[in-house]
Amino acid sequence: MKCAHLTMSDGQALIVCGAIKVATCYLCGKEATKLCDWHGGQKRTCDRGLCDEHATSPAPNKDLCPPHAKMWAERNARAASAAAVERPQ
Repeated sequence: MKCAHLTMSDGQALIVCGAIKVATCYLCGKEATKLCDWHGGQKRTCDRGLCDEHATSPAPNKDLCPPHAKMWAERNARAASAAAVERPQ
């Protein structure tokens, strides 16, 4: 059985034994520090593992994978365009 010695951010030390799986970025394989927060319906999120390089953070505590970041930007562009049409000149 494989064991790992970990130190938490508050200084506590842990020993974890068993199968240890580190989440990785689905694009590059680096350690994932974030998960995609895009809502996929039925109270579920995308949850793709993302490294800092591939995550987009459009709002506090919201991280998106590249495909969902593109969808977010397109949705915002449509909303801005619709708002511009509704405004009187």
